[in-house]
Order: sequence, then structure tokens, then C-alpha cells
Amino acid sequence: MSKQKIKYYQASAVMIGYIVGVGMFGLPYLVAKAGLVSFLVFLLILIPVQYLLHLIYASMILNTRTYHRLPGYTDIYLGKKWKMIVFVAKVIGNMGALLAYIIITGIFLKNLLHPYFGGNEFIYATMLFVVEAAVVYFGVSMIAKAELFMTSLLVLVVCLIVFHGLPYVKLENYTIIDWKYFLIPYGALLFSLDGNGSLPMIAKLLDRDHLAMKTVIRHSSFVSALIIIIFTLCIVGISGQGTTADALSGVHNMMDGAISLALIFGIFSMVTSFFGVAESIRETLSWDFKIRRRLAWAISVFTPYLLYLCGIENLIKVISFVGSIGGGVCGVALVLIFYKIRKQNKGLEIFDYKPPLYLKWPLIFLFLMGICYTLWGYLLK
Repeated sequence: MSKQKIKYYQASAVMIGYIVGVGMFGLPYLVAKAGLVSFLVFLLILIPVQYLLHLIYASMILNTRTYHRLPGYTDIYLGKKWKMIVFVAKVIGNMGALLAYIIITGIFLKNLLHPYFGGNEFIYATMLFVVEAAVVYFGVSMIAKAELFMTSLLVLVVCLIVFHGLPYVKLENYTIIDWKYFLIPYGALLFSLDGNGSLPMIAKLLDRDHLAMKTVIRHSSFVSALIIIIFTLCIVGISGQGTTADALSGVHNMMDGAISLALIFGIFSMVTSFFGVAESIRETLSWDFKIRRRLAWAISVFTPYLLYLCGIENLIKVISFVGSIGGGVCGVALVLIFYKIRKQNKGLEIFDYKPPLYLKWPLIFLFLMGICYTLWGYLLK
């Protein structure tokens, strides 16, 4: 196999591994409450929206000679005020993602090891966090190779769950629609489909080749969405209203062997995702804010753990908040940056056609409504 092909597969694996993560495990619980109609509506809206955002981010990278993370690119195209707004949003998004990884790996490890060793979620989450923090400190240069292996396992395990789970799927377990909860999958699904954080690494792997990047984004977005849809429908069909927040605990008794394998995979998958997101935060602090490497590392890995120590451990609330607020603000910024690039008529090679100008305001409206809905929900509580 040629070196170029290997890089293509590694880049695809990095993006799929980044997208298909903790958000996927939280979706079945929300879909079980909101119903299939809600899930379908938001899929039809958010899959093309996230695909467009992936292309926008990629065009921004290709249009800029130096490497940055999103706050740095925002500074270049929108100025320092927007840079700080996006930085806060990215901190919320990435720290929230790391917090979600800590929460869910604690749940998975407890389900897997508690029958043999006892212990609680906090102990298991802390033990794994220490290992993750050390790996991020000493370097994560193996992420691309690890993701290629883990993504292959991901497809295999999802197929295994579906194969073993189909006999347990019952139509009566699916809720068609519940208007009371109709909007709740929005934030988690926006979070689940987001692969923008992987694009700087992909640009490096592919030497900024716009044709290769376009192909990777198209294929990876499609495969990721397909995996998320199949997994969600299968879990909801098996456990219905008994679906748990982490998806797998509720079906453990029915498919013990398959779910144990899925738990093992889920742990390794979350760990590699933790590495990628932690490195993204560290690079943002180092590249865009010139913070020393060790301090950037300490901020990126210990902040989410401190939040976990403070008792923030509701997985569904974390991923919904992160998706709606962090993803929404960054979505608005990406749309504004894109239309600035579009006016300059450069860096658009990655697009098959130029998105029309009138699309700008519906996209911004979508993200702002998601932010308002989430904040309103938290204020009411």
C-alpha cells in the first residue's frame, strides 16, 4: 500500500474516531425520551449542517499559511473580540468533552471490573485519568496510528452489537414522538456529529491537499453518521424507556459477552479521544495564546478533572450543554468567517459549489436558538 493511501486511511480514522465518541453513547437515552420523529428531524438538519461546517473549517485551514486552532483563525478573520468569545466556547466544548470522557470511562470500567474487584465509578475514573494525563504530558504522536486501529474495532464492535442485539429489538420499545422532550436531542446530536477538532491534524497528515481533505471529510462524515444512527436505533430498540445514560449498562444483562467487549472497546475509544481533545486544548493555549507547554498541559488535563471532583457527573447534561453552547457559538463564528472568505473568493477549492449567501442567516438563527433553548432550560431549573 502506498504511503499516500496509508495517510488517507489514517486521516479518515482520526476524523471518524474524533466524531464517534462519548456523544454517541448519550444519544440513545435522549432518543428514547424524545422519539424517532425528533431524531429523524434533527438528523436531516444537523448532518448537512455539520458537513458544511467541516468544509468551512477545512477551507479556513487551507486559506491560512500558519497552523492555528479555531480561536487563532478567528483572530485572523474576525478580530480579537471574537477570538475571546470563540476561545471561551472552545474551552466549554473541549473541557466538557474531556469531563464526559472521564465520567463515561468511570461508568464503563465499573461495569466491567466491579464484579471482580469492587470499587466505585470515581475510583476507576481517577485511575484511568492519571494514565491519560501522563500520556498527554509525554506526547501523543501515536494518535493517528492508534485511531486507525481503534476505528476498525469500532466498526466491528457496532456490527457485533447490532448482530447480537437484533433478536432483542422490539417495535414497541420505540417512542414515535413526545412533544415534551422533542428538542432535547439537539445539543447531544450537534456534539456527536462534530469533527472539526480533528481537521488541523488531518491537514498535517495530508500535507494540505484540498482534494484529499474533501474526500476524507465526505467519507468520514457519512460513515460516522451511519455508525451513530445504527447504534442509537439498536440500543433504543432493545431497552426502550429503560435506556441508560451511557447506553450499554441497560443492555448488559441481555448481551453479556457482546456488551463486555463493547465496554472494553468503549474504554479504549474514549481514552484515544481524550488524548486528541486534550492535545487540541494544549495546542490552542500554546499556538494561539503562547502559553508554555507544561502549563498548557496542566490546564488542559486537570480542569475537567477538577469539575468532576466538584460533582459534575451527569453525562447527558454535560454533552447537551457542550453541544448547544460550545458548538453553537463556534458554529456562528465559522459561518461568519466563511462568508468573509467567500467575499474574498479564495480558499474555496474544497467546495463543489459555493453555498448561497442567504444560507448565512438560517444557520446563525439555528445555532442561536439552540443556545437560547439550552440556557433557558438551565435557568428554569
